[in-house]
Amino acid sequence: MNEEKRKLSGAHRIQVRPMSAGSGMRERTIKSGQGKQYMASVIVCILAFAFGTVVGWTSPVLEILQSDDSPVGRMTLDETSWLGSLTFIGGIVGSFLWGRIADAFGRKVAGYCVSVPFILGWTAILVGTTPKFLYAARLLTGLSGSGALIICPLYISEVAHDSIRGTLGSYVILFMNGGVVAAYSVGAALDYRSFTGFCLAIPIVFIACYFWLPETPNYYMSKSRNEAAETSLLWFRGGDHKVVSDETENIAKGMSKKESATYSDLVSTKGNRIAMVIGLGLFSWQQFCGILALLTFVSDIFQKAGSSMSSSKATIMVGMFQFSASYVSSVIVERSGRKLLLLISYFVMGTSLFVLAGYIYIKPEGLGWIPVACLCLHVVAYALGAGPIPYIVMTETLRPDIKGLATSTIIFWGTLLAFISVQVFPILNTHMGQHGAFLFFGAWCYIGFVFTWFIVPETKGISLNDILAKLNGDPTNLMKVSCSCEKIEHTEHV
Repeated sequence: MNEEKRKLSGAHRIQVRPMSAGSGMRERTIKSGQGKQYMASVIVCILAFAFGTVVGWTSPVLEILQSDDSPVGRMTLDETSWLGSLTFIGGIVGSFLWGRIADAFGRKVAGYCVSVPFILGWTAILVGTTPKFLYAARLLTGLSGSGALIICPLYISEVAHDSIRGTLGSYVILFMNGGVVAAYSVGAALDYRSFTGFCLAIPIVFIACYFWLPETPNYYMSKSRNEAAETSLLWFRGGDHKVVSDETENIAKGMSKKESATYSDLVSTKGNRIAMVIGLGLFSWQQFCGILALLTFVSDIFQKAGSSMSSSKATIMVGMFQFSASYVSSVIVERSGRKLLLLISYFVMGTSLFVLAGYIYIKPEGLGWIPVACLCLHVVAYALGAGPIPYIVMTETLRPDIKGLATSTIIFWGTLLAFISVQVFPILNTHMGQHGAFLFFGAWCYIGFVFTWFIVPETKGISLNDILAKLNGDPTNLMKVSCSCEKIEHTEHV
């Protein structure tokens, strides 16, 4: 009897050991794949960091450009204002190009192409001796800027696993804000030429790192290169053949037989129409939430609060607030969900703008801390939700075969509205007063809250195919979506 028990015990041990080893092997494979996904996302987002330096470059150099020591000759206030406008114009032009290049030649080729105007633009600033060099450079870097905002979320959404898709998607704005803060800080510490040389080095570093990344599996599948797609996905999934087999099948389901998407395809199905409404809507509220207008008055707000802090230090501090909140968003987005962060963001931004408008209108004595608090709250709320989440939701709700063209269209819309909001702000100031302008943008934030509540779906942890089925109202897949959500919630609780 004892001998029999011993044999059974031994048999039991023999059976458990392979399962344990297999489980450990699978866990190491998953971690290896996730590590590569994180690495790829960081490398791709160097482009977003590069665009951040473009956005932040003007603040530290504005004073020297308007002085007698300017390397391009003394520029007037009107001339320097074009440095910002031309970046927007370049972005608007670029948004028509990059999606089509990505669809026709691949995400890898598009990434290299985006880096070229960055390099040319910074080189023009480095050697330029007249304002015309700066104008051409800002146009070129703006052209690349829209490319960064198209290629980064596009590449990440096509290589990230569902479980970390939101975290990696939030890296676009995290790195862009990091680039802005870096420009503020380095620009305050270095001279004009050295600062520009630092900015020039970033797209060069991107090219050197980007070379080692594979093309996305979605692009290969769109060109019927199934073996190449499988090889790419195996790299991003740590060699897990079962996961790769399932995912390639899902990617194929979302593909159209057409070689390239047209504008009519963006509204050809119910799911496509809803996805476009969501994308265009979120980017509308992103640009009309008042963030650009508020950042224009950073120095003025701190002076009214009685702060002795210099304008450059105040700008760096606000940039650090924004970068820190972006990091927090990237950490919690997979736990809290996209929709909740958006709702909190719009509500807090709207409230802070309304309080700020009331302060400016009433001008109470001894409460100078109120505008500073409103500024910080607004910036943090923007970086938590309205800034990064639209990029995540946009790529999660678009069908793979229209993603390139649709992303370009939505980024074009966002860039156009950013340009309009900057031009509209001084007009609102003139006709409605500064308090009226902030009330205007605050109202837009509350409209964004309502839009998100009723229109935007929660996409946390749901597979892309299930999200598309939900948008299309496919009854055969709605139960599957529900089960997927319940499984995710159960896993999180465990």
